Amino acid sequence: MRHSSCSRRTAYAETSDVAAIAGAVVARPGNAGTIAANPAGLADPSEAQVVLNGHFTALSESFARTGETKTALGRSFGGFGFAAASPLPGVLSGLHVGVALDLPAEHILRVYVPVRADQPVSALYGSRPDRIGAMLALAYALGPLKLGAGLSVSPSLETPTEVTYVAGRGKTVDKSVVVRLDRSLSLAISPTIGVRAQPLPWLEVGLVYRGAAISHATGTQRTVAGGIVANDPIDFYQFWSPAELALGAAWKPRRAVTLSCDLTWHQWSAFRTGFDGEPSPEFRDTVSLRAGISIATTRWSVLRAGIAVEPSPIREQVGNSNYLGANTNTFSIGGGLDLRPIAHVPIAIDAHVRARVSAVQSAHKDPAQLPDASAELPGKQIDNLGYPGLTSQASSLQAGLTVTFFLSKERP
Repeated sequence: MRHSSCSRRTAYAETSDVAAIAGAVVARPGNAGTIAANPAGLADPSEAQVVLNGHFTALSESFARTGETKTALGRSFGGFGFAAASPLPGVLSGLHVGVALDLPAEHILRVYVPVRADQPVSALYGSRPDRIGAMLALAYALGPLKLGAGLSVSPSLETPTEVTYVAGRGKTVDKSVVVRLDRSLSLAISPTIGVRAQPLPWLEVGLVYRGAAISHATGTQRTVAGGIVANDPIDFYQFWSPAELALGAAWKPRRAVTLSCDLTWHQWSAFRTGFDGEPSPEFRDTVSLRAGISIATTRWSVLRAGIAVEPSPIREQVGNSNYLGANTNTFSIGGGLDLRPIAHVPIAIDAHVRARVSAVQSAHKDPAQLPDASAELPGKQIDNLGYPGLTSQASSLQAGLTVTFFLSKERP
């Protein structure tokens, strides 16, 4: 199982209309696909809708110690998403409900904790797309305000294991070993609370808080060999994403043009290592900026573009740790077609392409801050995997497609 030190919650799972404007949607009118960004947007649709989306991402990442050849850490992966939203009828009129599910193409949950504390680990990429996630949200329009709240679910893995040696069970020593596994998934829940308002005809604002997403891999490994019994606990900590507070604004300078901007504080200072300890040095909180533009070229088509700046939470590493990840810029474009006005089919199709490019990360180790690998040998022996320094860089290119089905006879 592979470890991902940390991540932004929706880096890979967003729908195309969100990804194409770099995720700057906190203050924009919402739909089923924007539940994670701001659940208050659920109060906007007046009809039921179902959203299906998929993406493919090629990740390029490299690491090198000073004076050595680069090691490639990149890979390719895909994912799928499902979301549904609807206003409720009857006495519940005015209340909207929505659900969303993000499903990796290959894994439900992948957690990896390196054996060595100085193992180079990607803090901003890693296996952040390698977990299933789900969300349930409610929204309500209270006069000019739209309020929303949701619960995000992250899986945790429990794996009690028993290893027993039964002499004579098999013809070889290996075949005399009996391994029993019992795996189960439990769920960790984090809250999301949002509000959206339109104080002026040309201005919308939004505010949302998202709780941290955390998983555990726990259990025990009980080993029995004759009269020898060892019972070791297992507890790995997976910090998927920090708590976030996002403030957004959307401005319509013209009827067909919408500009939006989100300013988000990320509580990376709460980050914990895979063994539920504080990293050294501790991560710092960051503030990211996202901006997007959408232009309705016709009553059935729209063009979108966006840019985002994400500072790295990793401080200068002169000691034992080797977390990889630098400041990152995101560039995205996309577009959409609404088939209802032109083909009378209740379907909208959106697509996007997004590139994430990080700066070159570098670190120079201080021998005085590094542990001695062997106290028995004279002088200081340093075997840190990042010594005497390291460089890393990462980038990704993603393409995605989203199809929205409208479950009513309304026309835009």
